[in-house]
Amino acid sequence: MNEASILKPLLGLPYIALTIALTVAGQLLVKMGVNSLHSRHPAQVSIIAALVRALTNWQVALGIGCAVLAAFCWILAVSKSSLSFAYPFMGLAIVLVLALSPTILKEPVSIRQWIGVLIVCLGLWVAAQK
Repeated sequence: MNEASILKPLLGLPYIALTIALTVAGQLLVKMGVNSLHSRHPAQVSIIAALVRALTNWQVALGIGCAVLAAFCWILAVSKSSLSFAYPFMGLAIVLVLALSPTILKEPVSIRQWIGVLIVCLGLWVAAQK
């Protein structure tokens, strides 16, 4: 193996990291925006009205924007690295969302959820082994 073939997958790491960060930020922003809508509006609203209200909420809109940017970063990531190298990193988004949910969203996270995420991480680690 030459040095170029060893370093090639690493060229995608900045884009992989951006994809993960934008994915996590997008998920948290959408949830924050949706939470703020539920607290101000009754549950008996039409689906269309609820969707319009959600899409015009700045947090939901910013979260969707993060998701779109994450998609573009992902395109760059897989253009620089193989999918089999890049994709296991996406499991980090699951860990980060679970870790940040109690702090940012004030949501409880049980030990059972942490065990589930640990099992997913172990599976990703096994899948990433050559």
